[in-house]
Formats: sequence, structure tokens, C-alpha cells
Amino acid sequence: MQWPTLFKREKREQQFGAMPYVGDVIGSFYSLLGRYTRSGQTVTSNTAYSIASVHRSIEVIANGIATMSLNLYRETEEGKQRLTGNLTRLLKNPNAYQSGFDFWVYTMCQLKSRGNSYTLIKRDANFNPIELHPIQTSFVRPYFSKGLVFYQVEDPIWKGTYASYEILHFKGLCTEDPLMGKSPIALHAESLGIDLAAMASSADVYKNGVLKFLLTSDRKVSDATALRQSLDDVINGQRRSAVMPEGIKMERMSLSPQEAMYIEQRKFSVEEISRIFGVPLSMLNAGNSGSDVELEMQQFFAQTLQPEAERIEQELSRKLLREVDKDTHEFKFVFNSLMRASAKSRADYYNAGIRGGWLRRNEARYMEDLDKFETGDQMLVTADLLTADKLDEYMTAKIDALQAQAAKNNNITGNNNDTQS
Repeated sequence: MQWPTLFKREKREQQFGAMPYVGDVIGSFYSLLGRYTRSGQTVTSNTAYSIASVHRSIEVIANGIATMSLNLYRETEEGKQRLTGNLTRLLKNPNAYQSGFDFWVYTMCQLKSRGNSYTLIKRDANFNPIELHPIQTSFVRPYFSKGLVFYQVEDPIWKGTYASYEILHFKGLCTEDPLMGKSPIALHAESLGIDLAAMASSADVYKNGVLKFLLTSDRKVSDATALRQSLDDVINGQRRSAVMPEGIKMERMSLSPQEAMYIEQRKFSVEEISRIFGVPLSMLNAGNSGSDVELEMQQFFAQTLQPEAERIEQELSRKLLREVDKDTHEFKFVFNSLMRASAKSRADYYNAGIRGGWLRRNEARYMEDLDKFETGDQMLVTADLLTADKLDEYMTAKIDALQAQAAKNNNITGNNNDTQS
């Protein structure tokens, strides 16, 4: 069975021009209206942010990327050379209203909450990038047309159609459409809806249910309305006491949050959100998973931040570098900056690099914002290490030295080591 040509992108473009996928349209509605879940809660990016663990997870990832130094390097015969210039200044000051830190935090928040993040590249007359302007995800729709990618922007300020090279597009997990990343919040709306429902139910318990009672009597009550009003006045703080008629029994009807298992549900939700965003529980201030905290941090760097950094580096290299420079230049995040919060980690890193012969002392001082000194560019190596091709020469010299020492200590005159006068 063949699908109608309406659902085939190539045929559809020939007949109707470039149009969005049905999934694109659904994604647009999701951005505006959210997804209604079986828990009875509507999950959107904004409602998801009201969950503390979601807010914290996205904040941790965004801050992690924003605090890392982003440099431009050129491959040379001597190795990598760090460059400075217009592009590096652009990434530190992308526009007139955002710092580099603010720009990357906003970019990552859009990416992790909506699955896509878009930035408009403004260029000068020589085609050099001069400004970067982030655009809210819900205003942008990418599409194919005649084999090329275009972006339709409905933002009131930047409204228009842009070619691929004019937009930085950072995509999340792509499972169906290669042009659109999936939103983690949309994919896991049911799980987040349960947490929102638990929050709402818990709030209702605290608001209305903590002091809810049932009055029973084995005899006729003469004025039930007055009795109920008297008890309500005490509960609401309008009176200090109430007199209960003989035979009246009062029973509590409401469930405490513990009895309703809200606390257990919230704990499970934190663990689930930790898995969704790849953020360790220790970084959500929710304990840890039972493993070493340092190991959790290493896994977070390797499995969460490193892929995000690689995604950004490749997109920047594709869209900001000139064609002639793409084979020799690249953008790279420096993960060393994440160690700035730990003096011990920095000291261990520098010590290993300097003693291992792959880090100059002046390079370490530069990373610590300290002045250089005259001999600081000289490489140091430990004395007990040598290259493999020098091993035979080293062992021969060692044997000769031992033999000379032995001959000196066991001479025929009996004057060992020249100790006798």
C-alpha cells in the first residue's frame, strides 16, 4: 500500500510547495497549549518548570555549559593554537542585551525544555558574523525546500524566512524528523503529569483537608447548623473553643500527606526526572544514588555535558567559520573551568600536568589568572622517566656506574672507598 503523496515530502513540495510535517504542526500546538495527560494535568514547558527537580536539572545543565570557556583553535604542525579575534569576542558578547553567560543559559534552557534552540546570525557586508540573537523556539519552524533547509520565523522582531547558514539550530534527540529535536518534557509528559497531580493533591490536602472532620451522634441533634458553624469558627481561628453537646463524636476524615503517599511519590518523581535529564541526584540536593559523589560528577561531565558541548561545537563550526577555515579551525569547550570551584581538583590537575610534561607552569598560572614568570614556559619532566629508545643507553650507564662503585669498594689495597689515610 502506498501512502498519499501528501505525506511524502518530495512529492508534497512539488505539488504544494514547502509545508511542515504533521508532527511539526502538533509540536507547535504543544508549545502553545501543552499536552493533556491521563493524570488530568496539562504539561507544558512552563508548568514543568514549577517542578523543582525539573527546574534544577535544566539549571544545572545550562549553568554547566555557560561556565565553561569556549575557545577557537587552529591546527598547526606544532599542535593546536588558541586564537583570539572577532569570533571569540562574539561568543563572549553576542549582542547588546546579553552577556555570554546569559546567552548560553537561555540557549540551553530552550534546548532542554523544548528540544530545539534557535539563534539568528547577523553578518556585516563582508559576511562576517557580528551579532547573535536568540529566538524563542515556538516562533521558528524549519522545513525542506528543493533539497535545502530554511527557517520560517514568526517572531515580531525577526519575522521572515532565513537560509540554513543564517540560523544556529541546536537540536535535541531526533527520532523521526531530522530537522526537529524532541522535547524531553513532551516525551515524558505522563511522568511529569503525575508529579504535577501529586503537587496539586498535596496542596489541596494542606489547604482544605488537614482539619476536616465528621460529626456523628447516636441521638437527634437539635441545631446541627449552629454546631457546625461553631466548630468551623474554631478551625478558622475566629473562636478559641467550642462546646460539644453530649453524645457527639468527632472523627478526622482527611489523609495526611504521608498517609496519601505523596512524599513517596515525590521521591520517585525526583529519581525519574534525574534519569530524564541525566543529572545526578546529588546535584538536585536529593541525596545520591548510592555511588560515590565524585564518580557521579564524572559521569555527569562525560554523559551529559560532553554531548551537549559537542553538539554546540559542531554547529558553531558549521555556521560561523569560513569554508576555507573549516578543515583547520574548530570551537572547543574547556572543561577545566568546571574545576574552578574545587581548589584541590585544580591543584591535582596542574601538578599532574606539570610533572607529566604536558602542561607549562605559565599555562597553569594563566588558567588561575596569575602573571607569567620568565622560566615558566619551560617544560618540566620527572627524573625517573625517559623515552623507550633511551632505555638501553640508560641501563648501560647504570651498570657501568655500579661496576665502578663496586671496584672502588673492593680494591686490592684494602683501602675501600678511600676511607683510610
